Amino acid sequence: MQNHLNKKVVVVTGAASGFGKLVASKCLDLGAMVTRCDVNKVGLSNTKDDFREYTANLLDFTADVTNLKQMQKLMQKTIEKFGRIDVLINNAGTMPLAFYSDHMKAMKPWDNCIDINIKGVLNGITSAYDQMILQGSGHIVNISSIYGNYPVAGAGVHLGGNLIDIKCINKNNLSSGVVF
Repeated sequence: MQNHLNKKVVVVTGAASGFGKLVASKCLDLGAMVTRCDVNKVGLSNTKDDFREYTANLLDFTADVTNLKQMQKLMQKTIEKFGRIDVLINNAGTMPLAFYSDHMKAMKPWDNCIDINIKGVLNGITSAYDQMILQGSGHIVNISSIYGNYPVAGAGVHLGGNLIDIKCINKNNLSSGVVF
């Protein structure tokens, strides 16, 4: 089987724990250079030992996906270290379970969910897009949870963030688009 990640530069958001940490680890195992991004600086630091054999191919960067300037800085630092961005994996996400009848208590978590799951994805895309166009190629992968396909009671606000899909950016199709 062909290894499509060897020598590629991959940026993973939400990479201090869970699925993001796993994806970063697997990419490194396959020979990719990886930037792990997370708002949780302590989480990134606490898992650094898990990646010690990959120090030359790893950049850890603390950033909040809801902050466009921080995401732009993330991409800038990735380019400075590795020279390009081949893949962006928008993995950071949250899912507050709350019923509409609890709207007074749920408003702040819902706002946070929308900021991370929608604005965070868009901030990642727009921060990596120009570099990928300049390179003539790149892939953006947006991760969503199982609740996007199999909703549960109380997950109504979460579902909106699972509806964005990005076409590949490549030399033959620089007019990439967004599919809803």
